[in-house]
Amino acid sequence: MTRPLYFALLFFLTIALCPQLGVAQDDDFAPRQVVRAFDAITAPDIVPAAEAKGWVRDDELVLGVVIAGEARAYPINMLTSPSREIINDNLGGRAIAATW
Repeated sequence: MTRPLYFALLFFLTIALCPQLGVAQDDDFAPRQVVRAFDAITAPDIVPAAEAKGWVRDDELVLGVVIAGEARAYPINMLTSPSREIINDNLGGRAIAATW
């Protein structure tokens, strides 16, 4: 019997004869949700650049995307909170996910 085959056989026999050596079972395991789940943003409110003055400052960072001649800017400050990590959108006829 070759050495690798011997060790494989030994391993499987050990697991079969000693089930407590297999996957550990922790009866006290109780996962907790750290933050509540947020609904996905699938239809973001879109405002023309001329109207964005009240939402975005001139020196603010944005994630800019252009697809098929259609442009969109996603303000970074709106992508950094736990409730706004990803914005699902349609741009230039394609589904996209904007994230930071």
